Amino acid sequence: MRIHLRSKLIDSIEYDEMSFRMTVFMSNGQVREFCEVPAVVIADLCDASSPGNYYMRAIRNRYPAP
Repeated sequence: MRIHLRSKLIDSIEYDEMSFRMTVFMSNGQVREFCEVPAVVIADLCDASSPGNYYMRAIRNRYPAP
């Protein structure tokens, strides 16, 4: 499922609950993929007052790429 975020850094994300794989579609056109991302992290990202800051702090360097 694709989720659009209100962020200058991130346009939208996709998350596969079965594989715990997250795809981040950046506002600059880049696409980043992460594995082993728990569903709670997706919920926190969507609820964050600044999804871009949350991504930089809690996702970017914490989860492996496929």
